[in-house]
Amino acid sequence: MPRAKVVVPDVPPGYVSRPRLLSALDQAQDATAIVVSAPAGSGKTLLLAEWVRLRHAEDTAWVSLDPDDNDDRRFWSGILKALEYCRGVPPGNAVHHLPVPARPSRDLDFTGAVVNALDELPHPVWLVLDDLHEIDGDGPLEGLETVLRQHSPALRLVLITRRDPPLSLAKLRLTDQLAEIRADDLRFSGPEAYKLLAAAGVELSPDQLAELVQQTEGWAAGLRLATFSLRETEDRGRFLAEFAENDRAMADYLLDEVLSRLPPELLEFLRAISVPDEVTVELARTLSGRDDAGVMLDVLERTTSLVMRVSSRRRWYRVHALVRSYLLAGLNRQLPGQAAVLHRHAAAWFAEHGRPIEALAQLIQTRDADHVVAALRRLALPLALAGEHDLLARALAVLGEDVVVADSLLGLVSALLHLEEGEATSAEVDLAHAEAAWAVPAPAEAEQLRVLVKARIAELAGDVGDMLRSTDGFQRGEAEQVLDPLRMLHRGTALIAAGRREAAQHQLEAALGGARENEQDYVALQCLAALSGVAATAGDFRLMGRLSAQVLREAEDKGWQHTMAAATASAMVGYRELLLGRPAECRRHAEHAMRLVDGSVPPASHGLSVLLGALAGSARFETGEWTEGLTQLAEARTSARAGGRLSVGQVVLSAVLEHRAAVRFGWTEAARETVAWVRAAAPDCGELTLMRARTQFALGRPMAADALLRPLLDAPETLLLPWTIIDAWLLGAEVSLFTDDETSAHRALRKALSLAGRLDALYPLVFASPVITDLLVGRLGKLGGLQDVAARALEVRRAERIPVIPLPLTGRERTVLSLLPTLRSFEEIAKDLTISSNTVKTHVRSIYQKLGVRRRRDAVTVAMARGLLESAAEVTNGPGPR
Repeated sequence: MPRAKVVVPDVPPGYVSRPRLLSALDQAQDATAIVVSAPAGSGKTLLLAEWVRLRHAEDTAWVSLDPDDNDDRRFWSGILKALEYCRGVPPGNAVHHLPVPARPSRDLDFTGAVVNALDELPHPVWLVLDDLHEIDGDGPLEGLETVLRQHSPALRLVLITRRDPPLSLAKLRLTDQLAEIRADDLRFSGPEAYKLLAAAGVELSPDQLAELVQQTEGWAAGLRLATFSLRETEDRGRFLAEFAENDRAMADYLLDEVLSRLPPELLEFLRAISVPDEVTVELARTLSGRDDAGVMLDVLERTTSLVMRVSSRRRWYRVHALVRSYLLAGLNRQLPGQAAVLHRHAAAWFAEHGRPIEALAQLIQTRDADHVVAALRRLALPLALAGEHDLLARALAVLGEDVVVADSLLGLVSALLHLEEGEATSAEVDLAHAEAAWAVPAPAEAEQLRVLVKARIAELAGDVGDMLRSTDGFQRGEAEQVLDPLRMLHRGTALIAAGRREAAQHQLEAALGGARENEQDYVALQCLAALSGVAATAGDFRLMGRLSAQVLREAEDKGWQHTMAAATASAMVGYRELLLGRPAECRRHAEHAMRLVDGSVPPASHGLSVLLGALAGSARFETGEWTEGLTQLAEARTSARAGGRLSVGQVVLSAVLEHRAAVRFGWTEAARETVAWVRAAAPDCGELTLMRARTQFALGRPMAADALLRPLLDAPETLLLPWTIIDAWLLGAEVSLFTDDETSAHRALRKALSLAGRLDALYPLVFASPVITDLLVGRLGKLGGLQDVAARALEVRRAERIPVIPLPLTGRERTVLSLLPTLRSFEEIAKDLTISSNTVKTHVRSIYQKLGVRRRRDAVTVAMARGLLESAAEVTNGPGPR
């Protein structure tokens, strides 16, 4: 008996330990038997080897089985030899001297002697039988059955196998004496796969890692084999796309270790059912032509784990992803005609059973243009409304441009897909081709689809008049009811742009109901995103947050994270977080949405992109990145003016956020530019008045600020952003405090608190000036029903650790600062400004304090970084005549 058969295998260098599985084995230590069952390459043996070496090195007997061990005497000789090597079996125990009879498994005296010898052990021992699937002889299995039935309390069995052994384990399972670790348990999670690749010196991006784990389904062998090639390849994205089909190491492993061991009829059946992603017994019967398809599926699931039941739908089965990809690649290379036939059979079955998405996906694989066109005529519109844009794009790609432009309906579908990508020019070309191929009379469905395309083109162009005129062209009828939800969605969007909020809400709610009823999930997602925007303009920020969160959940469920609706929802969630006084969360959501906008989201999202930049910049500013935040806010404004059409609301919100920060930090030029921006876009909005009042107060002109604020506070309906009225009342309180009118200040504070509570918008309170924060703290306990709002704002401020913004410089301090980069002495500066040198020194000390520096050189450096020295001429020559 070779010693290598009865020793615990070594754990190789670079092996990645998985504590969760070790813990699962630890919890099973009192079981009579542990079954570890999974396909080849799942990491079964190494897991048990590590566990034994860590936990049970002294009390484990290990046998590595092979086909020769179907000889009954050899099988038992191996077990006895392993027990002899086990240090947990004392030298005087009978197992060291037991003779092995000719037919040991059927010799009850022999098996009884083994059990009796084990009963005499001072402590339980583990008997690990590795590769038990190699044993199919009646003798060894009968002997194991006898040992299990007689059951020695001192014996713990561990059975490592690729398929469940034909032993009577049901009784142990019913009495909780059987522990099981299956293929699902052995799959590598994302973090575990990351460790495995890192140990091999391979680094992947999070998306690449997720793709590899998905392709391999966490299969240890697949991951390890992938690392061999990943270390050598430069284009990892391409490698991952082709891995399942072309990686030589994986192909050899699948062939040698997995598929070559299957009986021919099972392999042929497996190849046939690999055509679709999932199969039922009925579909498997259709594809394979076998009446015993159910039995075959059961055998493959039970004995190989290459086929698994889908947990959420027990009627459905799927082939392991890597195995399926390998089999399909081979089928398409070697028997393309048979592959096309199988795809057509699968498509027909799916269509018959009301699964159009799967049906079209199968027809695409045939590359049969006639069948694809016929399917698109039936399915294109409902699939477009359901959000299956990638599938439709693949179908049109199979047909080719010549076929698409010659068919009006297909041309309109192509236009819709281009519009989803924001490619208005390409959509207009498609529309022109569709109209050139127009049949008279055209189907009502095509007529309505043409109107929809035109409405969407107008929406991307931002022309409110055209949007409304386009949607006026819809005619309702039974044939067009399927398009009603989309029609109402675009009508609602047009009404939002026209400022008719209530009418827009009515249209969008009706569109949402129709989309849900017709199972048009993508249209429903767009409706929810649009309703979130309506809630924002109405000041219902709680509803805005709930709707946006729902959009993100549904987008995640459907795989629509990279859509305009998801990007808009992320922006709304970020806006909500800012209004709650949580800038870090605002920034996280805004930057996530920015990545979508900069990537695959339509270029028509320019206004959204500007708004996201403003939200992220404002969030950075409020968390202490003052210069960086203001710079990002300014860049958003600059990009807005560079091109693209923004809504008035987007302009005003972006400008208000930047102006508020610029004034507080002393960036007067940025503040002036935001005022000019709003004056051009919305000259009559109340936010423009608020911005001017804030500027006047920052310049030390409280009476001018008060004169601007009073009519605004008396008639706040001119404000476009519901929460800015809170900011107006807080500014009013600050003006009153400056003029020692504490009664008015307290009244204004109470008004601001009341509005903040009603709107659930804490942003102006959390990021108020130190004067207002001190007033708020001083009024605690005296606010009655407004106490909770004040306490919430102060708690958020404390939790967010809001940094104190340096005080802005006065006009005279800015004049002195502008001369600091020159070679003039303080005395010379005093002479130039016709003030005393002591006054200059006083101003310089104040400048140093506000900039947080101690030296003249540092003051100049910080001032330039903050934009307080506004031109190179000032730095070089000092200011011009004042």
